[in-house]
Amino acid sequence: MSLPIKDLGPCQVLYDAVDLGPTLGGVTFKEELKTVDIKEDGHGDTPVDSIFMGRTVAIECKFTRSTLAQLEKMIESSTKSATSLAVKNSVGNSMYARAKELILKPLVDNVASAASGEWLHVHKAYPVASVNFGYDNSGQRVVNVTFRAFPDQTSGSVGQLWRMGPAA
Repeated sequence: MSLPIKDLGPCQVLYDAVDLGPTLGGVTFKEELKTVDIKEDGHGDTPVDSIFMGRTVAIECKFTRSTLAQLEKMIESSTKSATSLAVKNSVGNSMYARAKELILKPLVDNVASAASGEWLHVHKAYPVASVNFGYDNSGQRVVNVTFRAFPDQTSGSVGQLWRMGPAA
């Protein structure tokens, strides 16, 4: 049986209901369950148990051909005007306080799926951009963004990080 979010293909990335534009090189959703081994001297280095310590979720995207409005959503402490983007230093700001919903919608023929059962929702995410523009003839400029996910603390999905498909 195939995944409800489709088996193959690109996706549209929406952050706070804004389409962040085309990607180049795909979008990667990564989840890792963290554990800590419990050991006893009598068993040497062999764990006798393991304790769950939480999950980390990261969504890696490479955006290309972005507008100023899209870049403003991706780049921390940025402000756009009609013709420019200004970026300030950011120190001491909480990511969770400004985290929004991230939705990945499968694309078929470059059109986002209208079936919410095929969407992947991250309830609270915040973008961390790594801008590295090359000015040469051999590569296309992209903005690398890693969205960090946090457990929802405010809505009807308290404690959830993400879900596949529509809300239950």
